[in-house]
Amino acid sequence: MEPFLTKGLPAYLPNKPLVESIAEIKWGQEGQPDPAYPIIVGRLFERLKTEYPSIEDLPITMVPAEMTVHQVRHRFRKTRDGWPLVQIGPGVLTVNDTDAYHWEDFSRQVKDVLPHLYAVHPSAETLSITSLLLRYINAVVFDYSSNNVLQFLAEKLRVSVSFAGPLLNETGVRHHPQSAALQVVFPVPTPAGALILLVGTGKHKGQNAIVWEIHFRSLGAEIPKLPDAFPAWLEGAHAIIEKWFLEMVKGELLATFAKR
Repeated sequence: MEPFLTKGLPAYLPNKPLVESIAEIKWGQEGQPDPAYPIIVGRLFERLKTEYPSIEDLPITMVPAEMTVHQVRHRFRKTRDGWPLVQIGPGVLTVNDTDAYHWEDFSRQVKDVLPHLYAVHPSAETLSITSLLLRYINAVVFDYSSNNVLQFLAEKLRVSVSFAGPLLNETGVRHHPQSAALQVVFPVPTPAGALILLVGTGKHKGQNAIVWEIHFRSLGAEIPKLPDAFPAWLEGAHAIIEKWFLEMVKGELLATFAKR
């Protein structure tokens, strides 16, 4: 993730912890696949094939569409197995990127794809978007099997989780957790939605790691008028996520991410 271009902060993090960035749009209801889904897949590819010429059909395409609502079934890539990519399924469209991520490029790609959905959908005027999501997955290697994950979260990510002394001292429970998982959802007025933080233990490139995700999600009535208001929503969601990321890693971690 790239930080704000403000004084004292790098414009780019060459050693960033980003695993994947995802912008996701959902429409329709569970169990009710968009009847236009087969049509829009072909039409969307025709519009995107100049930039994303490589098609990948996922194994899930063997399952009936009505059983895979809001699950991606096809990928359009710049190159075979390359990134970024566009994913499409019944009622879901995503744009994904990874190591080569730059916000300027990613935001352009996301803003380009959404209007195409409205252009190719035969009933665009009745298209009911149910969810907008901007999601960042980050990870740093950390051996939580032999180190205190709660201490790392407090000292490195500024996330404090504590337990009353008797819970540990008077029950024989060891102070170092074997694993951890935390989810917190904060309402946000502008843009309307929620900031979601998930922090826990996991794997990154085969090693024990701390994995943290920062999401911005708008549902139902929180969703602005689309497609016109989407660029402003995307910029607003990103600004909030970016600020959270920077505040969480401020100090030693940010310096590590900025090293060339």
